Amino acid sequence: MRFQVLVGLEPRPVELVFGSVADLTVLSRWRAPVSVASRSGVRDTLEFAQLASKRWRYYRRSIATASSVENFRGLVAGEPKTEISFLLLVRSDWFKPSRFLGLAQGRRTYCNHLILEFLSVHPAIVAGVAPRIHGVGAGILYCLAELAILVGVPLIWGEATAFSTPFYAKTCRLPRVQDHFFIRARNLRFCRQQFRNKSFGEA
Repeated sequence: MRFQVLVGLEPRPVELVFGSVADLTVLSRWRAPVSVASRSGVRDTLEFAQLASKRWRYYRRSIATASSVENFRGLVAGEPKTEISFLLLVRSDWFKPSRFLGLAQGRRTYCNHLILEFLSVHPAIVAGVAPRIHGVGAGILYCLAELAILVGVPLIWGEATAFSTPFYAKTCRLPRVQDHFFIRARNLRFCRQQFRNKSFGEA
C-alpha cells in the first residue's frame, strides 16, 4: 500500500509493507539524536519499536503470521477464528536515518477485530529533526483501516498513552480517547477515505 508524507512542504512517496524477521535488525538500529533523546515522545517511540519487535517474534512462534493481504485473507478463509499476527512497516528509499519510517504491530483476534498493540514512528521524525516529516503515523492508521476493510474486519482497537491520545482523537476523528480507543464503522470509513485520498501530511 502506497501513500504520501510531507517532507517540509514537499510530498514524498512511501510504501506500507508486511515485515519479515530480517527487518527486525533494521528496527533495532533506530536511534534518536542525543539532543532530543530524553523527550518523552522520543523515548516512547523507541521503546514501542523494541517491544513491537519482541511481541511479533513471540507471536510468530505461537500463532499464524500474515505476510501479505492475500495471505491474511487465506488464513481467515482457512480458519475463521484464527488469530493472526502482523507487522506493518513504512518503507522508503529516501529517508537517510533508516529505510523504515514507522511501524504498526498487532493481531487479528478470534472475534475478527484488529488490535493495534504498538505504533511507532522513527525517533528523528517524532523529535522534529530537519527536514521535518509529517503524516507517517496518520498514514499507518489509514492504511490499517484499509487493511481492516479489505479483510472484512469491522473494528480496530488499541491502547493510548498520554502522549498519543490527542493524535488518535484527531487522526481518526474520535470523540473521546482516554487510555484506549475503538475505531468502528463511521470512523473506519473516514480513515479509509483518507487513505484513498493518499495525502496525510496535515493529519
